[in-house]
Amino acid sequence: MKTKFSEKSPLEQSILTGLYGPPELKQQERQYLLGQFRERVIKVLSFAQIAEPGTYQDIRAAIAHPQARRLIISRRADLQAAAEYIHLARQHNLSFTTVDNPAYKGSVGLVVAAENAVDFKEISVPDRTQRLLAAGVPQAVIDAQGQGLCQSCLDLIERAAPEERKNYRKLNLLDRILGYKCPCQK
Repeated sequence: MKTKFSEKSPLEQSILTGLYGPPELKQQERQYLLGQFRERVIKVLSFAQIAEPGTYQDIRAAIAHPQARRLIISRRADLQAAAEYIHLARQHNLSFTTVDNPAYKGSVGLVVAAENAVDFKEISVPDRTQRLLAAGVPQAVIDAQGQGLCQSCLDLIERAAPEERKNYRKLNLLDRILGYKCPCQK
């Protein structure tokens, strides 16, 4: 039977501290959330979500949240892909830190955190692809993020997820000269 650290004798506590270091609060939680306590986290993104082109509106809102104080990004994340989030953090005077600790586990690559407890119920951001597919946007249009779309596809994006409109642009004359077509026409 395991006993708690506080239930051990002072001698046993000293030996355990010498062998394993001081006991940590919520160690597994902090390993998953890049060193942050869950109650201080506003929103998180996975490594795959960071690598997607464009930005997530949920993270933009979290960075602009009045209690947001820091943006933490794992060094395992693609920092080029996270550059826009870093730029947003600087605009809102959030401190920015990259962390590289082998103890950090899981798929979380970006954390927006507060100084004190905010205790948001849902900190994960729904995956953009799944959310857009559920809203009726075809996979080819979702994959064309950052590229030109015809007006009907732009209207579809505007109806299904208006916050995603900024991640797409209208086909221009140069696109047409170069032979680029909207994914719905392929």
